Amino acid sequence: MSRPVVSPRRKAEEVRDNHADRRAKSDALMFGSSLADVFRTPAYDCRAVGSDQKPEFAITRLRSGPREMEKAPTYPPDQAALICVSLTPSAIGQWQALYNGKSVGVTRAIPFATTFIDLNCRMEMWVRGPFDYLHYYLSQGLLERIALDNGVSTSFRLQEAFFIEDLVVAQMTKSILTPVEHGEPLDRLALDQIAMVLGGHTLQSHCGAPKFAVGPRRGLEAWQKLRTEEMLRAHLEGNLTVKELASACSLSESHFARCFRTSLGTSVHQRLIQLRIEHAKDLLSRTSGSLVEVALLSGFCD
Repeated sequence: MSRPVVSPRRKAEEVRDNHADRRAKSDALMFGSSLADVFRTPAYDCRAVGSDQKPEFAITRLRSGPREMEKAPTYPPDQAALICVSLTPSAIGQWQALYNGKSVGVTRAIPFATTFIDLNCRMEMWVRGPFDYLHYYLSQGLLERIALDNGVSTSFRLQEAFFIEDLVVAQMTKSILTPVEHGEPLDRLALDQIAMVLGGHTLQSHCGAPKFAVGPRRGLEAWQKLRTEEMLRAHLEGNLTVKELASACSLSESHFARCFRTSLGTSVHQRLIQLRIEHAKDLLSRTSGSLVEVALLSGFCD
């Protein structure tokens, strides 16, 4: 993965009132402003990872006040999966759709109800406010790399699900909700970690992809552990990616993340936090700087 792209909130006056049966732009991807157009939400938050034109992973939050049921624009097909989390319980009948010709909708009103959609499948959608949705966009390329790195066949098909209880997605969403709500940045390692966890969970629980026979798991070699620690200590602010760490160790992203956890018993992002704490303790014992100064020098932004 490459650098994150953060899109600011869009002002309501920038959005034009379009007809209900219009289509989204043919080259649009379902995150950020394109997703906001589909749901007709003039204000949105988006964090994306990848190139500016075609990120592999994105998080978009859409919110709307009360409004009448209306048909949303048809989104263009895309080789990607979209995970939608309803942060507040959606009422029965608040969201309805025809997905591959099948009528679907809200079946029960629960917080953090989760929907999995294959964006290559045709869907007509009707939406009524109020709502508060957090969307995760995962490209096909990202899912295929995660599959290969974990010994899973790339011949998978996403099994759609609508407004179900998914504890993994709910817990992941809760963990990032506070920074998203306050407009705080998610560092690049955190975004990478979220993408890989959600991608792996989607493949395991909602794709039914067959697993290849694999040998016993191995951790990082000594030189790889040393190189990783050096890079993390040099970037305590989190301004590097798992891809950069993996490349330095001559491994793929998912393989590196798996070997890292095997060797250190934790994720890359959690190890970064541990190193920040160690650095802060060392500064507090050796200097007379204020807590704010020590925190900033140790990579903590708030």
